[in-house]
Amino acid sequence: MRGTIKKLLSLVLCGAMLAAVLGGCINQETETTPSVSPSASEEVSQSPAGGVTDGTYTGTAEGFGGEVSVTITVSGGAITAVDAAGDSETEDVGRATLPDLAQQILDAQSADIDGVSGATVTSEAVMAAAKDAMTQAGMSVEEEAAPAGEDEEVTADVLVIGMGASGTMAALSAAEAGATVVGVESTGVLGGMGNAAQGMFAIGTSLQYERYGDDLGSDEEYWYEKLMDQSNQLANAQLIRTFVSEAKNTVEYLLDKGVKVYLSKTAQQIAHFDETIIYHRWNNADPFTYLGQALDDNGVDIRYNTTATSLLTDDSGAVTGAVCTKEDGGTLTVNAGAVIVSTGSFAGNEEMMRQALGDKVYDTVNVIGGNDGSGLQMMYDVGAAQGELLTMNHGVGTKTADIEVAEQLTLNTPILWVNHLGERFMNEDLLKDTVEFSSAVLAQGGYAYTIVDQATVDRWCDSSYENTGTWVHYWDRFGIIGEDGERTIYHAIVDPEVFASDFEKLTESGDGKVCQTLDEVAEFIGCDADTLKDTVSRYNTYVASGDDEEFFKSAESLVYSVEEGPFYVTKGYNAVLGALGGVNVTKELQVVDDDMNPIPGLYATGNNCSGVSVAAYVNVEGVGLGFALTSGRLAGANAAAAVLGQ
Repeated sequence: MRGTIKKLLSLVLCGAMLAAVLGGCINQETETTPSVSPSASEEVSQSPAGGVTDGTYTGTAEGFGGEVSVTITVSGGAITAVDAAGDSETEDVGRATLPDLAQQILDAQSADIDGVSGATVTSEAVMAAAKDAMTQAGMSVEEEAAPAGEDEEVTADVLVIGMGASGTMAALSAAEAGATVVGVESTGVLGGMGNAAQGMFAIGTSLQYERYGDDLGSDEEYWYEKLMDQSNQLANAQLIRTFVSEAKNTVEYLLDKGVKVYLSKTAQQIAHFDETIIYHRWNNADPFTYLGQALDDNGVDIRYNTTATSLLTDDSGAVTGAVCTKEDGGTLTVNAGAVIVSTGSFAGNEEMMRQALGDKVYDTVNVIGGNDGSGLQMMYDVGAAQGELLTMNHGVGTKTADIEVAEQLTLNTPILWVNHLGERFMNEDLLKDTVEFSSAVLAQGGYAYTIVDQATVDRWCDSSYENTGTWVHYWDRFGIIGEDGERTIYHAIVDPEVFASDFEKLTESGDGKVCQTLDEVAEFIGCDADTLKDTVSRYNTYVASGDDEEFFKSAESLVYSVEEGPFYVTKGYNAVLGALGGVNVTKELQVVDDDMNPIPGLYATGNNCSGVSVAAYVNVEGVGLGFALTSGRLAGANAAAAVLGQ
């Protein structure tokens, strides 16, 4: 799901969100108990309403990314206004839910609200902060005991845990193979982060033949070798071979279901412009409307707002179902001949992410969030082998909100990049591929700095330059249409006032600074001034000569020297979209134990599976979503065949 990222990077996710693109069953934010920190009330006036004091009160609690606050206004003993704030919450998940949560509290006149599915930690933090504020006002915050739900037991041929992209495909293909299928999904939405995905990898599709005819310019051998070479042959070769061969059938499967997949005219990223177009887009195609209808038509029983908590096994160790918790608190026991775990991976689990990244890097990078890893833990509990825990490193951005243009330019253009020592560390042409330069920054501890001078900013803001000599890595970043009717990779002319405003915000947050001298730049970075000056001097000679003797950056990207102040410095952090891996599987998607023996009745899909990306998220467009959909389709068919004896 190598699609566009929305802020934290100021890019549109997707991609991929992807990738945690494939989640479903487990909440998108780590399940932790919010800690409440009382805040002083303000503008207090006395009211006779049963001990309640009118006024304005602010309560706080710890959310997913930092402190969340709720401010209530009390008048006549009732709540008349509610404002929830949390600048550190993830923009597209936690922060986006704050107005809805505030309105729920106002409507209910209570902190005991439903919250928002998929943003559990933020919801709980808002409720805790509201209770804090209400307590200050003298309002009652006693919680009523939730009614115990009814326990239930059902039987199916196949149980799918997590109805994200891969789980949806697994449930549908199993049902079409003749199996009775139950799906459990912890949220109320079908498709999970698959709804935000941009597109999928596939070769040999009918869409490619329509464009290229018999001259595709690539074949299965090429793409198999490419994926294996990127892992130094450490990937699961059987799984890669199956994926490369079967992805085209997944595209045809989607087209047959009415999903409007289309083939991009251009590669998604500049680094891939010289390759055959393999990125099959499906965003804006409303895929889960069609897939949801197909699930209904095939009798799949989906239990929303239901969370699997443990797997069931028989005396031989075969997996025979799962125990789940329903929305009403009751227990749902599903007995099944096979279980497919499609819960996404573990980006919302801090302990597992620290294991994957290391403590220091985890504390530095932008973790956008994801599922809490409990799906993996359920499989570990029944003997599944732990595969590689890998993060989806995808781009670099600041941690500052509401930046309009400065971040996109300074962190997505091949200007001068330095590490915390004030030294260059990469060929800045790596920015042509989001994963590659993200990995390079991760290797420096998860953050790095860019430096431009006033002359560079002036050129960015000068409308007389038809081609500024800069680019960003997504070809449709600004949606600009050129004279030929095609989208262009070049950025729009920058408003100098907006750029200046952005740097005020960056300075305030500590993610940037406008410095008059290189000594000030070195102080901001925390590096040796002479080292930085030497780096800048050598870089300027490369720009002048068009020959990067250090990291071999292309002459066309050696555009901007760093000559005279003021200098604009931006601190960028590696972005982690989600996580990959967790259990090892066979090419049939059956989970294996430590001796590489398949565990009867247990299958896994999508981001739960190790063996596709190894050491780093592979830089082949659409692998995240492509593997999610293809592994789901195959796992469903294989599980149904095993149960039905086909």
